Amino acid sequence: MKISPLSPIGIFDSGIGGLLIAKEIKIQMPNEDLIYFGDTKNMPYGEKSKEFIIKNSMKIASFLYEKKCKALVIACNSIASNALDLIQKKFHKKILIFNVIDPVVKNSIFLSFNKIGIIATPATIHSNCYIKKIKKYYHHLDVVQIATPLLAPIIENGLEMKKINPIIKNYLSHLKSIDAMLLACTHYLFLKQEIENFYHRKVHLIDIQKIVVQEIKEKLSEKKLLCFHPTWNRCPIFYTSSSIPIFFEKKVQILFGKKVFLKNTYF
Repeated sequence: MKISPLSPIGIFDSGIGGLLIAKEIKIQMPNEDLIYFGDTKNMPYGEKSKEFIIKNSMKIASFLYEKKCKALVIACNSIASNALDLIQKKFHKKILIFNVIDPVVKNSIFLSFNKIGIIATPATIHSNCYIKKIKKYYHHLDVVQIATPLLAPIIENGLEMKKINPIIKNYLSHLKSIDAMLLACTHYLFLKQEIENFYHRKVHLIDIQKIVVQEIKEKLSEKKLLCFHPTWNRCPIFYTSSSIPIFFEKKVQILFGKKVFLKNTYF
């Protein structure tokens, strides 16, 4: 399959979490065409087995590959921490593959901190992926992590913030005396303001989407696949694996405007 700078970037997640990664791609690389896949039928991934995550993410990666994407962006931490190796093994010689873990854990911002907290889904926490990778690069860091299983589903379902806040406070009360926090699930990026408020803005929240997308931009440029002058600029396409949820559609339109294509597909 021949790819070029005009080929789209494929992004996938269990639901709406990766939309903020897609939005950052549009901010940093406005000429790029995007195809997004949210596996809304099987969300949340954080509660699923490793086998399930691998099986489903391989199907989605294949779907985006067939759409002639030049790059795959795994915008789900549960997938990246459980299935990245197998996805890379199958596709790395065919298209570029990015994830939301490696660019972050290698970033020099960690040199500025002594103790960081990580909140993530049970699937990500059980993989122990973050602690292993962070400790590989930054021996000095004290890392504390907790699973926060309720957050992704309630964000996906559009629960009112006043109902979410007590749940956030209950989780974060277990993470005191930290100087930075890693939101190790892209869904949690939608709660950034509430988390900052809990810590009275005295804890630094690491800018995951900026770090990840900067790496994507650099690698595309290095491979001469960055799109500078498209012959057309198509609307982003957003696929879901179920009937398009109202909250998903609303978030897409808030972030990308009404000039988008929303489709569902079933494997």
